[in-house]
Amino acid sequence: MLLLLPLVSLAGDAPLFTSSSVLPAKAGRLEPLRRMMLVSIYGSHLGPDTACTAPRGMERPELCGVTVTVGGKSAGLLYVQDRQINLSVPATAPSEGAVDFIVTYNGLSSTPVPVRFAPLDARMKVTGPAYVNMPIWVEVDLPEPYRQPYLYPIRIYPADFGGHRLEVRRNGAALTPIKPAHQYPMIGSGPFAPGAIGGGGFLGLPHAPRNCSRLPLHLAYRFDRPGLYEVRYQGVDLDGQPLVRSGWVSFEVHDYSPAQRAAWLAAMRQAAPSDPVELLSDYLPSLVAVPDKAVLAMLDDYFYNSNDLVRQYTMYALYLFDDALAVKEIPDLVERRGPTDELAYLLSWRRDVFQPQGAALARAAIKYLDSPDPLLEAGALKTLEFLKLHYDWRAGPATPALIDREISSRASRFIDTRNDAIIRQLALNLGSWKTDQSRALLWRIVEEQPAAREQALICLTWIGDPRDLPKLAGYNTGSLDYSLNRAYGAAAAPYLKNHP
Repeated sequence: MLLLLPLVSLAGDAPLFTSSSVLPAKAGRLEPLRRMMLVSIYGSHLGPDTACTAPRGMERPELCGVTVTVGGKSAGLLYVQDRQINLSVPATAPSEGAVDFIVTYNGLSSTPVPVRFAPLDARMKVTGPAYVNMPIWVEVDLPEPYRQPYLYPIRIYPADFGGHRLEVRRNGAALTPIKPAHQYPMIGSGPFAPGAIGGGGFLGLPHAPRNCSRLPLHLAYRFDRPGLYEVRYQGVDLDGQPLVRSGWVSFEVHDYSPAQRAAWLAAMRQAAPSDPVELLSDYLPSLVAVPDKAVLAMLDDYFYNSNDLVRQYTMYALYLFDDALAVKEIPDLVERRGPTDELAYLLSWRRDVFQPQGAALARAAIKYLDSPDPLLEAGALKTLEFLKLHYDWRAGPATPALIDREISSRASRFIDTRNDAIIRQLALNLGSWKTDQSRALLWRIVEEQPAAREQALICLTWIGDPRDLPKLAGYNTGSLDYSLNRAYGAAAAPYLKNHP
């Protein structure tokens, strides 16, 4: 019996608390917890009589003999004392359900205490009446700390809502989201948004749109039948775990005749805004509710808008359209109105479907090398670069040489424009020639056009002529050392050893 007394005494000193005594810091009332939340645990035997505090901004997995696990993951401790622990919930903790808290002090552990984790509540509504084959927008009111308005478009892809998710069901059965056959890559790094909520708008719009905190439901689901539907919103973190969720909201989709839709499209054509923010946040996403030939014809002007984001959004909206329609209409558009950088990328990415029209596309782009519009002139150069390098010319071997001749005959004039976009693109074209003429033109750009100098130097390394190495090594700019090493290998080492 005497041997058991110390064990009983030790067991009585184990940390003790209940699920109702695990509260959000400074909340004072019980509510569901979530990842990365600051939490206080109240109880007894939780730590030393004298409080221990972690250095500011340096939460600790162990503090004065105390550890806490949340769902099996170590929590970051901020403050420990006999009757209270302040901690940060691990980012890897479960986001939903009953999650066990275990406090250990000086080797003695509490029993697991299940605490409820759940997403916060959001409110949602469908704005205005809903019709078949028409835009349907939903507005979501997020709770703190996610209340800041989010600004659609969140990313440049029209149907990419970042961390905002929508679910739809009809007669209790879940609808399948729209799945485009193709997802185009980003142009370069592109406008980027993390896949989580809570950060507002990420696209870099110059000002807030008239209508904030709403999403185009019609770009996620197709509503081609009248009837009763339900929609639910969910906001997620970077791991796709729910942070915020609404209840199911019912709405009715009414019938809408083809004549009514045609009248609406005519009215939209007349009411098109000029403000790029309203184009991106309302007009264009509404227009592509049903991506058909009539809508594609209305997008023509926006492929050539003066705003880069509008042009990019319009190009990325093409993945909503049927391939056969795009293959028929886009080459005609390039012939009629000219190529842009965005259209050049499209023709390159989808060369699987545009390859049969490669020669015709090259002739159309050559025509716009003499355009007075710098947007089209630079677009023609980029289009010809991509066509030459990425298309299969075995059936038309004369086309690459034709492209080089047409650019070569205008190269001096392009340099004289002093337009950075045109000259940088010219340098990219010249870098693929590997001739003495292209070397001379690139060195002229280096000497005369400081804004395009680094691009021209890098393009010279693509040619890799040994005669250029000593002179190239005299320019210590940006990524040039990497390009020199890649182009010249060991031969570059003596020239680069003294570079800082």
